Amino acid sequence: MPRRKKLPPVPDILGIGKDPENHMVQKSNPLVSLSETGLTLAEFKILDAYLARIDSHKPDSRFIRLEKGEVEKYLGVTQIKPADLEKRIDNLFQTVTIRDKHKPKGFTKIALFEKAVCYQDDDGLWQVDLGASASAMDYIFNMENIGFLRYRLRNVINLTSRYSYVLYLYFEQNRRMHLSWEIPLDELKSLLRCTAETYSQYKRFNDLVLKRCHKELNEKTECHFSYEPIKKGRKVVAIKFTLETIAGILPEAAGELEGQQQLPWFDEDIDDPLTFLNSACNNEFSREQMEVLLAAIAAKDLPPHPDGLEFARYHYLQQQYAMLNVRAAAGKITHRFEYLLKMIQNN
Repeated sequence: MPRRKKLPPVPDILGIGKDPENHMVQKSNPLVSLSETGLTLAEFKILDAYLARIDSHKPDSRFIRLEKGEVEKYLGVTQIKPADLEKRIDNLFQTVTIRDKHKPKGFTKIALFEKAVCYQDDDGLWQVDLGASASAMDYIFNMENIGFLRYRLRNVINLTSRYSYVLYLYFEQNRRMHLSWEIPLDELKSLLRCTAETYSQYKRFNDLVLKRCHKELNEKTECHFSYEPIKKGRKVVAIKFTLETIAGILPEAAGELEGQQQLPWFDEDIDDPLTFLNSACNNEFSREQMEVLLAAIAAKDLPPHPDGLEFARYHYLQQQYAMLNVRAAAGKITHRFEYLLKMIQNN
């Protein structure tokens, strides 16, 4: 098949809307840890496309279809050779290591998928059917008990650097706790898998990785940030990151967001008050724990919020959770839920 310069026309895909890249990816915290594995950017994009398509509260819907042209679009290519796609799918079927903060002294190995059916039509476009493995379902469906990260698919499908992808997830995890923080340089290099001698000097690491990530994320995603090196003497020992607020990045969306919480996931969460409220806690707690916290907050006489009671409770819990993290940084807190509940009851 001759190499083409652009994709052939692709009809609207029934049932997923005209802009599937606007769908929300819901990724459990253990799956976020896959950044520590050898999965490539292309494979992360296929995984995210899968997670954006399923209903995470319907385990029976674990088999989905990426329609003709979707895979090519998400990978930023005009055509995919059968051998190349087979390699990507094979990597998603390999055993991966899952790290779970609830099991800090161990790890779990699973295969993410159990079945893939790939079909190429006469135009060379691929249709891919994917189904999660039984062992992966605990990390894909009903994730309230283990915590999860939510972001729009469009924020990752146009990225061309694995470094940018991993940094994006890292930023969005931190956004719910703070907008400015420091990370030791060695820890950042480890996160990005930049442990080779090439990156030993900060200048090289900055030129090859940080500057490029800064440019790509600021140009292609809703996650805009700045950074500065922190020195001890002449040596760079840490990086200070500062994120812009979502509202500050997207002024053109002010009409759409007016009267609603300025967060990229408010519109789908507000239908479920517990899920919405849990997002103020970085989705750390179980649904049962959130019911207890909600009952404690409901007993409070909170100041009115222009967007209603749910947002008043959200902002109150967000403030208390931020205080919890400040105290945890100063000294170990063994039972975080019980500590937070006491804070709310005594406040």
